[in-house]
Amino acid sequence: MQIRETDVELQSGGDLCRAWLFVPSEMKTRAPCIVMGHGFGLTRRCGLRELAVPFAEAGYAVLAFDYRGFGDSGGAPRRLVSLRKQVDDWIAAIAFARAQPEVDSDRIVTWGFSLGAGHALTVAALDPQVAAAITVVPMFDGLSSTLAAVKQWSFVNALRMVWRGVRDLLRGSLGRPPVTVPCAAPSGELGLLTSPDAYPGYRAITPADFDYEMPARIGLLFWMYWPGLRLRRFTRALLVLPSRIDEINPPGPTLRRVKRCRSATVVELECEHIEAMMEPHRSRVIESTLEFLGERVAGPRV
Repeated sequence: MQIRETDVELQSGGDLCRAWLFVPSEMKTRAPCIVMGHGFGLTRRCGLRELAVPFAEAGYAVLAFDYRGFGDSGGAPRRLVSLRKQVDDWIAAIAFARAQPEVDSDRIVTWGFSLGAGHALTVAALDPQVAAAITVVPMFDGLSSTLAAVKQWSFVNALRMVWRGVRDLLRGSLGRPPVTVPCAAPSGELGLLTSPDAYPGYRAITPADFDYEMPARIGLLFWMYWPGLRLRRFTRALLVLPSRIDEINPPGPTLRRVKRCRSATVVELECEHIEAMMEPHRSRVIESTLEFLGERVAGPRV
């Protein structure tokens, strides 16, 4: 199926988020729309196109956006992971998608990777008009993900991380430039994610000029974000694709929480965290997504 790709802008807060809108060009009726957001510290240029295009070729409209402060979007400080603001960006992206003339506003689906998967669940739980949520190697439990990261740090690096986080919080409260740390770094070096697969995985999906530095305060705040608590009351279609060997978002807490959601479909992967964005695992994610949507959400009407 032929598709049309457009660079678009949407308002979130006082800033512009930039996005790609993919629309099937042969549709005679409005298409279901998949709204896509990426993971921790990543942008839409880190592999989202390779998933969005097959979805659009299958007959779905797709909106893939950058959070404020990331990629091509506006906002400052740059690369600040604000959990609240990122959820607001998702809400703005969904509203934008609903307003497009090619989109069936009753068939909006959220699709997220890692931290973005936690956001995809959060906004779907907040918006009863979202038809379904799809979560890939999801971050549903901020505490378990934080502990998994801390386990990889040396004692000295843990002290350095806390010190930088405290300084960054103080400087942020005074409106001063942030104190930064790398979002991913080789094992043994200072970074938020330093498991053996983290830095090679990020290198594999990020552009050559990718900026790894980000305000350090998120290292002190991440543990407080628990999207999985919303699973108990979530009744719409939900696809969860955890990995059995994920060292960044451990699968145990994810699967325990998913058992509380009767509407969930679970497809387990066997790959390292970032590998879910790469072949051959990406093809399985695409196949599982399209199969799930065909069964649980009314598919495209060509």
